[in-house]
Amino acid sequence: MTRKAAQRTRAAPPIDGEAALQARIKALELELEQKNVLLEQGFAAFTQAAEKLQESYKDLQGQVADLNLELSEKNQELERNLEEREKVKTYLSNIFESLPVGVFVTDLQGAITSINRAGLEMIGATAEAIVGLGVNEVLEAEIFAVDGTGPEPDGAAYDLDEPLTYHRPDGETLHLQISLTQMTGEGRPLGYILNAQDVTLLKQLEEQAERRNRFTAMGEMAATIAHEIRNPLGSIELFASLVKKGLADEEKLALMNHISSGIANMNHIISNVLEYTKPRPVNLRTLDLHRLLHEMGEFSRYMAEQNGVELVYDLGEQPARVRGDEDLLKQVFHNLLLNAVQAMPEGGCVTFASRRRTVTNGKELARFGDVPVHEGAALDVVEVGVRDTGPGIPKEVQRKIFDPFFTTKARGTGLGLAIVHNIIESHHATVDVVSGEGKGTEFIFMFPLIAAQ
Repeated sequence: MTRKAAQRTRAAPPIDGEAALQARIKALELELEQKNVLLEQGFAAFTQAAEKLQESYKDLQGQVADLNLELSEKNQELERNLEEREKVKTYLSNIFESLPVGVFVTDLQGAITSINRAGLEMIGATAEAIVGLGVNEVLEAEIFAVDGTGPEPDGAAYDLDEPLTYHRPDGETLHLQISLTQMTGEGRPLGYILNAQDVTLLKQLEEQAERRNRFTAMGEMAATIAHEIRNPLGSIELFASLVKKGLADEEKLALMNHISSGIANMNHIISNVLEYTKPRPVNLRTLDLHRLLHEMGEFSRYMAEQNGVELVYDLGEQPARVRGDEDLLKQVFHNLLLNAVQAMPEGGCVTFASRRRTVTNGKELARFGDVPVHEGAALDVVEVGVRDTGPGIPKEVQRKIFDPFFTTKARGTGLGLAIVHNIIESHHATVDVVSGEGKGTEFIFMFPLIAAQ
């Protein structure tokens, strides 16, 4: 074989390798074409999925928008409900605070959870000092049992038979009518609602009406008896004076003097009875109460000094102009001074003091009779106190001292302070007594002032 032939023989394999390479390339091209087809199909599927996802996203956005709109409407409805509830709450709170009676809300054990404005004004305290305390402790009464249970577990209303007496921190005494009702919710007891109504003025008016009725009946009877006694008493006094003229025996004369003294004492008692049952007409004129007190004191000074009693004046410098009957008012203060001297056999001190004040409390204004009581009403008064340093008057006696024929003296008629009370009422003024055993006694008068011209 020639060299060229041999070279051709050795060059043949590359021709076969090229074919294989071409075949490989074609296979790759086919595979690439298949992959392109798959890729196109994948892109088409991806595009389709993306379109579906976009549609779903749009649907989701629509649902979110609907939910946002629904949520906004619900929020607005909730806000309206909250506003309505707040209005109702404020409305109920205003009603609660505006009630004219004191309202105490308690839990089942009687501890106060809330109290309205009228209740706070009634007891003279703040909510911070009262909330949490037991209603028994605050009102000084056994409304709840000692074990803390309410009086009416079945929820029925409960009224105390008699008004309870409450002593305010400022010393004022109130009479409160109590009504208790169980508070329930969701079919179970939650606590109690206690209503306290101030019936102090009503009780005072009832007592005054009862006293007037009693006084009228007693006065008519006493006046009849007084007239029946006075006629024969005058004859006895005349005959006793005639007998005394013809007596020379000093012992018998002394006995007749005792008879005359007894007749004079009986005549004095009858005169007081008649003065009480048929008082003199009141002649009201403008006068200076300070001047009247000084004049009465000077008139009685000798009597006071003889009994070791000092008279002290703590009166304002300005005149206290009031409308009054000078003779009757002098009788009032002289009567009180005489009582004070008799109450201090070992001596002591009687002080006449005065101060100006403005009365705005409705209960106090109503006591003056001719003063209209309305919102914002006010009355300028002069308050006069007659205070002694005697043994004082027991509590159980104080409420009776203005009753006719009531006396703690062995030989008293019990008409002096009753006459004082009648005279003061006829002047459209007020009188009160403040006393304690061993602490002396003070009579406090309030007279409407006359404005300076």
